[in-house]
Amino acid sequence: MTIAIIGGGLSGTLTAIQLLRNAASPTTIYLIEQDRYRMNRGVAYSSQLPFQPLNVPASAMSLFPEEPHDFFQWLTAQQHRYQQHLQQPVSKNDFIPRFIFGDYLKARLQEAEILAPKNISFIKVYDEAVAVDRQEATFQVAFRDHQPITAHKVVLALGNLPPGNLPIPNAAFYQNPAYVASPWAAKGLADLPPEASLLLIGSSLTMVDLVGSLQACGHKGKIYVVSRHGLLPQPVDLATEPYSKLSLPLPASSSALALLRFIRKEVKAATAQGYTWRSVLDALREAIPAIWHALSLPEKKRFLRHVRPYWEIHRHRMPAGSAEMLKALQQQGQLEVIAASIENMKVEEEMACVTIKRRKQAGMQTLTVSRVINCTGPQGDFTKVKLPLVEHLLASGLLLPDELKMGLVTAPDGTLVSKERLAIEGLYTLGPPRKAMLYESTALQEIRQQAKELAQQLLQENNHYERSPLVS
Repeated sequence: MTIAIIGGGLSGTLTAIQLLRNAASPTTIYLIEQDRYRMNRGVAYSSQLPFQPLNVPASAMSLFPEEPHDFFQWLTAQQHRYQQHLQQPVSKNDFIPRFIFGDYLKARLQEAEILAPKNISFIKVYDEAVAVDRQEATFQVAFRDHQPITAHKVVLALGNLPPGNLPIPNAAFYQNPAYVASPWAAKGLADLPPEASLLLIGSSLTMVDLVGSLQACGHKGKIYVVSRHGLLPQPVDLATEPYSKLSLPLPASSSALALLRFIRKEVKAATAQGYTWRSVLDALREAIPAIWHALSLPEKKRFLRHVRPYWEIHRHRMPAGSAEMLKALQQQGQLEVIAASIENMKVEEEMACVTIKRRKQAGMQTLTVSRVINCTGPQGDFTKVKLPLVEHLLASGLLLPDELKMGLVTAPDGTLVSKERLAIEGLYTLGPPRKAMLYESTALQEIRQQAKELAQQLLQENNHYERSPLVS
């Protein structure tokens, strides 16, 4: 049995770890990643930005659902290696730099590889997979430089895709050096004069990391943050108590408005009992896929249009220290957060001129900055993704983007669905591409559970495959 995992970030590495930990019958596992530095780290844990703390404390970052303290135990044993980056001794409530979590991910993969049975072969391929084609009972994975490989099962662990460019009249602006398409790129802050002004598009957690990195570099220039609603992530409260009294009804006629009213009612009741809104939202987490599934397509659209911006800033929070940093910069006048839409961008005398329309205001305003960095978040519309593998799979009908442009259509177990709306046996995905079906599918808690369940499914099929006389 041969399994090919395309993507060596969190999703792919976790799937490989689970396979190595649990495989018993002969199995060959390929882990494919074109970028050597990103192998076992992905984008999130390989960036060279100087300020990138995890957004949840160390106590909640284990790779394994059944071993909730694994990361903190590893961190405690390894903290001497990171004396310049960690408080000593390290605490369960510390927000650890992302690159250290990347080291942990890599270490657990190496450990799983060493401890795996001898009949399990693990092979890393450092190349770009450009095509996957179905061939009766197998798939052929083609590469840019390597020879193709044949696999019985393929897992697309694509992770978070780069942000998409905003639709503006002057699309040529995106070819100018004043624009940085990816917030994780080191060139975003490279050669930037300390007094230079910037505009960050989007006010999510990615923006928070960029602002923190600018501060770590000693940046003194004006920073504009422009997003449609001008909302910032709420801070994490480590004193949040678990709220176990939530009982969410899921009638067939569920609506976004009814759910919003229910949550507000629950928050009010919880607050009267000494809890906070954070407790209620955390209690909702496991029910979110069922809630999302219960909503009709029009209600999902209504949620995305009216509720999502407010849900996101309360659900995906930033460390309290980051919130204090942003508040101080705003008070000093160095950081300005603007609720506005971007109408156009152009370059004049090597400066970026960005035309914005403030929310609920008439007229336009032009901001002149040295650099514009896209922090809008990962692209969800696969029809706009400019990757050879994705383009090939779309053209061959092996991927079906969802109607809301949030990800891919899959079966409940992560099996991909073709353009004919048929499940494609042997072709799977996990993590961010499943956001379309689950809504919450980008955080470690969700991805680690998906990786565990997917590995179990693959290995069960492996046992069946070993017994089948119909497959050579």
